[in-house]
Amino acid sequence: MLKSIVGSALPALAIGLALAASTASAQAADPPPLPALKPFMVAISVADLKAETDWYVETLGFKVEKDVSIGDGRVYFRWLTLGDQRIELVYSPTARDGTPRPKPPGHAALHGFTHVTLETADLEAVKAALAARGVTPTLDVTEVTPLGIKVLYLTDPEGNAVEIAQRLKN
Repeated sequence: MLKSIVGSALPALAIGLALAASTASAQAADPPPLPALKPFMVAISVADLKAETDWYVETLGFKVEKDVSIGDGRVYFRWLTLGDQRIELVYSPTARDGTPRPKPPGHAALHGFTHVTLETADLEAVKAALAARGVTPTLDVTEVTPLGIKVLYLTDPEGNAVEIAQRLKN
């Protein structure tokens, strides 16, 4: 009798093992590729929405694209655009101050996002246009040869670093 029970269970056991093996191999297969991703925006939490907006608009030429308040005024979002670049300024009256970042290049010594980078074809022309607006770079034009760029840094009124980069010619 034991022989007939074992004999009749073997086909079911074999099917179960085959199903388990096919499930395991399906899970081990490569996941499908991600659809293409591209930058959409960088968000910066700010204490003074007006001062930050004014700086990005007057200093760098951004335009206000959208203003939204949610949660009965608990959080405000302001989208600023410059070509295909977008910065989202986020203001909440209940937000707490973060750890102050040192000025560039020391700002990179803290973990987390360090700066926003904008690209230009002519860094010297940008520097001259900024000087005409009374803006002095926090870090003057610096060549970063291993990265194939030269950069200058600004800081907004709340100390957030903005890098402007130009690719070096190869």
